Amino acid sequence: VQSALQALYPPFEATAPTVLGQVFRLLETSYQGDGLCCLLQFLIPAKRLFEHVRQAACAPYFNCIFLHEGWPLCLHEKVVVHLAPLNPLLLRPGDFYLQAEPCEEHSARITVKHLSHDLRTVEETPIPEAAYALLFTNEWLEEINGDRARAPLHTCLVATENGIAPLPWSKIAT
Repeated sequence: VQSALQALYPPFEATAPTVLGQVFRLLETSYQGDGLCCLLQFLIPAKRLFEHVRQAACAPYFNCIFLHEGWPLCLHEKVVVHLAPLNPLLLRPGDFYLQAEPCEEHSARITVKHLSHDLRTVEETPIPEAAYALLFTNEWLEEINGDRARAPLHTCLVATENGIAPLPWSKIAT
């Protein structure tokens, strides 16, 4: 588990407390403590998904040096794509977060999670694979907001060892 996560969230010494905490929550809530099942059914498919997403996001910047080694999944110690759901009470209008989730057998997907129109529940919008190349761009968020009839999303919730922090999407997409 640790070696799979180490490749996904560099620098792992900075992201480990956050990522491992999310994995342990997921392990208890969704897999009843069965680490092997969690690894095979979710973490390995998520690793393949994340490699695909990272490759698609980084392709336009070939031969560039990134400010943050783990981009786009993390910005140094800030985890951008979560492995477990966040507390819904942390969401405010305009806030959202990205979460990897198991779907179908032995596969994973990334969903956008934000408050529903009535501000009482969390809405989930799966991101289609065709959108992965644009996922970490301002254009992607503009497209998401174009489909919404209410207040636009603008702030992504990222996780650190010290808790959840709001970060303008433009800081992640840059």
